[in-house]
Amino acid sequence: MIIASVTSDYGIGKGIADITGMEYLTFSSKTFPDGESYLNMGRNLKGEDVLLVQGMDTMPDKRFVETLMAIDAAFEAGAGNVYGLITYMAYARQDRAFTEGEPISARAILKALYNAGMQRLAVVEPHKAEELSYFKGKSNAISVLEDVAVAASNELENPIIIAPDAGSYAKANGIAKALGTECDYIQKKRNRIDGSVSMEKGLGDIKGRDALIVDDMISTGGTIVQAANEAKEKGANRIYAAATHLVLTGEALRNIKNSGVSDVLGSNCIVRDGCRVVDVSRRIADTMQFFGSD
Repeated sequence: MIIASVTSDYGIGKGIADITGMEYLTFSSKTFPDGESYLNMGRNLKGEDVLLVQGMDTMPDKRFVETLMAIDAAFEAGAGNVYGLITYMAYARQDRAFTEGEPISARAILKALYNAGMQRLAVVEPHKAEELSYFKGKSNAISVLEDVAVAASNELENPIIIAPDAGSYAKANGIAKALGTECDYIQKKRNRIDGSVSMEKGLGDIKGRDALIVDDMISTGGTIVQAANEAKEKGANRIYAAATHLVLTGEALRNIKNSGVSDVLGSNCIVRDGCRVVDVSRRIADTMQFFGSD
């Protein structure tokens, strides 16, 4: 199998190739004056299977179209089978229609990838693993959050794992058990009439302990800031934040640091200035049998 990074890959494709000994290549690309993309694989594949590695964290519309183009380019170059590793999948939040007339964006993206010819697809830390059922080929959700959390916890004293909301508690608690420590979470409640926010469930006393806030994705940073403020109030010493996907829109990182978070760690699915990067290539390489199984 050949590993091919498309246009947005922070080193995972090369890392997998180095670990597995597979051939590695990158697409050459450019943007025309009207904004359209151009791609070229640069070689004939002669019946080889190819794994396309792509992230969609920046300019998601463009990255998605480039992924479709890469599938077509691979077949045009003679690929036998085309597989996909999406290190960050855009449009995953809209996994159902919340109001009449809305699209199910996750379904639209996944159907398009399959219809373009992608036979198997792995997605790193999807919004919900269940949404991969929209992909009609074989699919696999890869979790790397534990790797990031372990890297952070190694620097903390007697850490407690904190989930920033009830929805992320199950994953955070699993990480806490793997690390041999405890887990807690906060839950805020918003008044539907006046929009005010109150603490529905706070943290227990964690005086003298370090705190590690974990989540699969940090976007605006609001829930991380809330969790950090609560951790400080309940006596935490140092506070770290760890996530698989550091999207960090706008002033998110500044707000997180201002809330008392000492360090922010993320995987190399998305790399952001001011944050430490944990290479998760090994974890993903360990799942490569998925692309070769029947």
